[in-house]
Amino acid sequence: MKKIIVIDFETTGFNPKADQIIEIAALKIENKNTTKYSTLVKSDIILSKKIIEITGINDEMLKKNGIDQKKAAKELFDFIGHEAILVGYNVMFDMGFLDVFFKKNIDMNFSFNYDVIDVLTIYRDHHKYPHKLSDAVSHYEISHRNTHRALDDVIATYEVLKALKKSNEIIIEKYKNIIGFNPKYGYRGIRPDNIKFLPQIGGMKLIEKKTS
Repeated sequence: MKKIIVIDFETTGFNPKADQIIEIAALKIENKNTTKYSTLVKSDIILSKKIIEITGINDEMLKKNGIDQKKAAKELFDFIGHEAILVGYNVMFDMGFLDVFFKKNIDMNFSFNYDVIDVLTIYRDHHKYPHKLSDAVSHYEISHRNTHRALDDVIATYEVLKALKKSNEIIIEKYKNIIGFNPKYGYRGIRPDNIKFLPQIGGMKLIEKKTS
């Protein structure tokens, strides 16, 4: 199996084209070895009170401890490398930022072609509402809590994925490159050619049935 990289960003907002990444965390699992990458990233956008409240990150922290955007992009690009499966909770939110981040700082012609696993899609397929990461953490009685800090959320996401995999050994292959979305709201975001987007209602295993 390809190496798995669980990834999470904290950002200045929700729009990849207008907002910026302020914290990166990634956990690489390859040949039973794990490696962590984590950094704060400098931003020229003043953080809103809401973002400071949610993340606990403030402008002074970024100024003092953050690295610049280009350096962060290069380090993350090298950390991911090639032939990776990128994993996240609501992973396409992070992938939207990743796509813009690499286009701006690595190569304007960067083309997103990573395989992805969305732990939210898997969890939502098997459980009724609510579906936040904190709900999945509580459901599986995971001791490592998500905190809206990138590294904590990466570890929590990986623990949820392992809990899901216990009940279905082939779950990663079954849900690879499939993103579920609430048909009430539709899907907005990047649409790489290798990824399939399917309507999904929580707890009904709609995606699992379609891929069986």
